[in-house]
Amino acid sequence: MTICQNHYIPDMEFSGLFDITHGRIIYIKYFLFIKFDNYIYIDIKGVGDIIMSFEEFNKNKFLKIYYELSLLLIENKNMIIEKISNREYNHFDFVYTEKRDWYIDCAYFIENFITNSKEIQKDRYCCYYNINPNNLRNMEVSTETQIDKFTKTFLGYERAYYFQIKIINYTNLIIDYNANLMEKELGELSTFFEDKKNVLNLVALNDKKGVNGDVIRVIYNFLISAEEKRKYSDIIDKIEDYKNIFEINTKILEA
Repeated sequence: MTICQNHYIPDMEFSGLFDITHGRIIYIKYFLFIKFDNYIYIDIKGVGDIIMSFEEFNKNKFLKIYYELSLLLIENKNMIIEKISNREYNHFDFVYTEKRDWYIDCAYFIENFITNSKEIQKDRYCCYYNINPNNLRNMEVSTETQIDKFTKTFLGYERAYYFQIKIINYTNLIIDYNANLMEKELGELSTFFEDKKNVLNLVALNDKKGVNGDVIRVIYNFLISAEEKRKYSDIIDKIEDYKNIFEINTKILEA
């Protein structure tokens, strides 16, 4: 049995950039970050993990760009999830070489070589950390030698020309992804306020002669969006029980 438990850690920020390619071959890359105090923990596939000062980290323009992009792929930077399982292995073993129990739910890049398409998705893959984040505060900062080795290994994977093209592609996808999210949220807000306005207008009809609760309910079912009907239905059903329109309006605005 597997149980997932959310942990909110206000003094830590979690983010990750995960890129997977399907098709003729499977290619996987990930950059995982945890910012805490004046330090940052970094875990890169094929490179390893390290703890360094955030000031030193900012000097590495390649890592810094990956980090800044990762922040745009997660909704709650202070939330991490612990998977409590009695299974030794899990679905993500082909991504990681060891069992990992702590992960963040972020969007990721996925490419299909066959269709030659790349997009951002969510809900299938997760970024798993190799450590318990609560142990970070007691872990030692990596030595200068360790940081130097980590940086050289990382740079061995990166090529300036391909890096620039890759980052441009990442950035364009992230812009489109966040624009779509904003459009969806604005659409939901628009519906929310439109429904609230319509309900308030409906209630105003209740004071008109010949318009009773039954008439209000018929118009309500026709006018209000399906998603919002439950929110106001109890108010509409009891509309004749309220003392006055001000009491009804207060209930609607609070809903």
